[in-house]
Amino acid sequence: MSVPLRVLLVEDSEDDALLLLRVLRRGGYDPIYERVDTATGMAAALDGREWDVVISDHSMPTFSSTAALEMLRDRDIVDLPFIIVSGKIGEDTAVASMKAGANDYLMKDNLARLNTAIERELRDAEARRERSRAERDLAVSETRLRMMIEQSPLSVQILSPDGKTLRVNRAWEKMWGVTLDGIPGYNVLRDEQLIENGVMPYIERGFAGRATVIPPVRYVPDNSIPDVSDVSDRWVRAYIYPVRSEAGKILEVVLIHEDITQRMRAEEERLQAEEKYRSIFENAVEAIFQTTVDGRLLTANPAMARMLGYDSPEELIEKVRDVGDQLYVDRERRTEFRRLVGEQGAVSGMEIALRRKDGGVVWGSVTARGVQDSAGEPTGYEGTIEDVTARKNAERAMREIREAERRRISRDLHDQVLQDLTYSLQSMQLARHIAGEGEWTGERDREVEALRRAVGGLRDAIYDLRVDDAEERPLVRSLKALVELNRQMAPEREVDLVVEEGYSEEPSGAVGVEVLRVVQESLANVRRHSRASSVTVTLGTDGGEVFVEVQDDGRGFDPEVVPGVGMTGMRERAQALGGELEVESAPGEGTLVRLRLAASILAGRDPKPA
Repeated sequence: MSVPLRVLLVEDSEDDALLLLRVLRRGGYDPIYERVDTATGMAAALDGREWDVVISDHSMPTFSSTAALEMLRDRDIVDLPFIIVSGKIGEDTAVASMKAGANDYLMKDNLARLNTAIERELRDAEARRERSRAERDLAVSETRLRMMIEQSPLSVQILSPDGKTLRVNRAWEKMWGVTLDGIPGYNVLRDEQLIENGVMPYIERGFAGRATVIPPVRYVPDNSIPDVSDVSDRWVRAYIYPVRSEAGKILEVVLIHEDITQRMRAEEERLQAEEKYRSIFENAVEAIFQTTVDGRLLTANPAMARMLGYDSPEELIEKVRDVGDQLYVDRERRTEFRRLVGEQGAVSGMEIALRRKDGGVVWGSVTARGVQDSAGEPTGYEGTIEDVTARKNAERAMREIREAERRRISRDLHDQVLQDLTYSLQSMQLARHIAGEGEWTGERDREVEALRRAVGGLRDAIYDLRVDDAEERPLVRSLKALVELNRQMAPEREVDLVVEEGYSEEPSGAVGVEVLRVVQESLANVRRHSRASSVTVTLGTDGGEVFVEVQDDGRGFDPEVVPGVGMTGMRERAQALGGELEVESAPGEGTLVRLRLAASILAGRDPKPA
């Protein structure tokens, strides 16, 4: 199969051109040609297409091989094979043509080696073009590499095999505060600071031909070098690797420095923060915890372990697999905790009773928040627990002391003062009955009436002081007894009790006594001040809360009026229970007193602290 060959024939003889084409075809080529014999024709041919070879006669009437070669030089066409085929050409002329750029010359009467010459020159031309492309690519690559090194944010130092600095980039000069001219004679293999910092073995490894990562080192600027005094200490990580020739000889050694000062300082600050947090975590008085959503402890500090009676946080985390099942005395409080965190994102000051390792109970005030992942899904809880057991013990003791004192006062008033006043009243009533006409005066009647009111008021006070062991009874039963007592004390007033279904018949504990006191104080206010004809006590539920209402149809009062001692006492009791007291009233429209508190507190769950 013939090989296509693009041939530019610079020939004034058409016959000689046909002869050349015949020789080419015999040699296996399929010539695509154009014949020219003037400078203008050759210029047009060169502009029209690319050529594989130029075959030129030496001497023509208006053109020559010398002029053709000159045209190629002017156009910077250096890799196009140029073969002279002439009828006669002297030896000196042939040599001059070869020096001018011709690749070969043949005589027209001896074309036997034409194809061989073309084949050789095509091969050599391709080699030259390939070499030229490689050189251009190498130049481009070197330029690109030089620009990358120069513009790199990393410090780059090019070293000779004996340790001398050959080149540096701008980042190197900025990092070290000096130019290459400022450190004449510097040799990295003799750098004292590198030796002191223990870096030299890594440097030597790089010069021995092994790419090496140099661990972070803190460098102090050399103040003996001009213009370096303003450079601060810095942390540097370095990389060193050899550049080899094709034969494996080390030509250069590249040393790259990365300034990691900010990173190291950030890491140091992080470690300090962690140490500070760890110190706070370990030495905190309050318990600190983290849990998963399902109640598994992730972390706990020593204070939490001590609070719950465990020897260490590790023992606590190992043995408490579910906070809700194993620690919460009242599991409904756990439900309440989750509900509040879900609605508000956090809880603050929520009091819960927790079970200790020894079975005792400790009271804690919890402040915690929910933890979420990047998608906003809950992953757990974290927070603190303040041990408020001592306060709870004090509050319980105070309630017990207060109730004991109320019972003592009630007993003393009933057994002594009330009996004496009742005896005096009866004596005066008897004296009035037996007195003769004119012996009893209106003033004595007023005295009897005042004494009767005193006896009634004292009896009311005694009734108010008595709770009749309400702590050992359900709140519903205590309220029924209190309502019945108020009916007896004021038979002219209608007193009703409304109770929703579902209340426990278990004892309501000390919390129930405090609720009963609020209702008792409210009913006392109705008796003393309201002039009401009816009053209704309602016990109900609203979501996770319990409410107790006392509503009358009396004369009411202005809400702006400063509350009396009784109202202040009710508010203080409500706050102590963690509840809220609401009062609604207006002149002539009666009064509504409502106490709200968490259902679990009122359900009789008031465990005794350890």
